[in-house]
Amino acid sequence: MRAVTTGANVEGSRSSEVLGQVRSLLLSQRLGVLGTRFEDAPHQSLVAFVASEDLREIYFASPAQTRKAEALRKDARVALLVDNRKNLENDFDASIAVTAKGSAELLSQDEALAVAPLYVTRHPSLKDFADSPSCRFYCIRVRSYSLVSRFQHVEEVLLG
Repeated sequence: MRAVTTGANVEGSRSSEVLGQVRSLLLSQRLGVLGTRFEDAPHQSLVAFVASEDLREIYFASPAQTRKAEALRKDARVALLVDNRKNLENDFDASIAVTAKGSAELLSQDEALAVAPLYVTRHPSLKDFADSPSCRFYCIRVRSYSLVSRFQHVEEVLLG
């Protein structure tokens, strides 16, 4: 792993700090905005997610027959934006946002059975949704995280 700050390389200790901030944000927030490509245009969907301990994978669920699922069948490249804004004036300085970039894949039935308890533990109100026959679980294999703080301070961590 290495971190890049506004285009400059940053040593491993800073990479660990950035990943610590990413971890804190992913643990504190339950929803993110998933960016996909649908019918040759950007498409965003609100998703409930849970991240793996090592931050290399992020899991979410979707009914099988949605624009999101169709988009993922055609193009696996995704970005997931998670932030902690509160819609207040000081958000420009106080909020942070992270974008996880990677590819999403539909999990096999066995993989989904392993992920579902993690998802439901994080989102107990979504148990019926997760247990429904039409629900499918996906895994984003994260290649990088971009962390934005103080409105324009950007740091990127590339996962090796």
